[in-house]
Amino acid sequence: MQLTISEMKVMWIVGATERLATLGLLSPDIPMKLTADAVDYFIEIDNHRNLLFSNDFEIGQIFKVMAKAESCEEVPDNVMNQIVELILEYKNNRTELVKSALSYQTM
Repeated sequence: MQLTISEMKVMWIVGATERLATLGLLSPDIPMKLTADAVDYFIEIDNHRNLLFSNDFEIGQIFKVMAKAESCEEVPDNVMNQIVELILEYKNNRTELVKSALSYQTM
């Protein structure tokens, strides 16, 4: 599969939100999910996530555009910003985020 940089960015954001949902940090009813065939590509892209985006602001902007395109209802800005913060934590501080999510699930 040959993807453009833009497609890789979208795939990474979709995959990250899907992973956050499986950790119980987002609703499991997220509207966009990776296909089974795309998971291997996501893992490869994820290994280079720090090089993929020019900055964290770009991730937030892409996510907000995607969320508005997929949602039938208006999502409040504070909720949107909280989700973006989770995505950024997944990108930048994944180990601590996963530890926290897993420890919360075992309580």
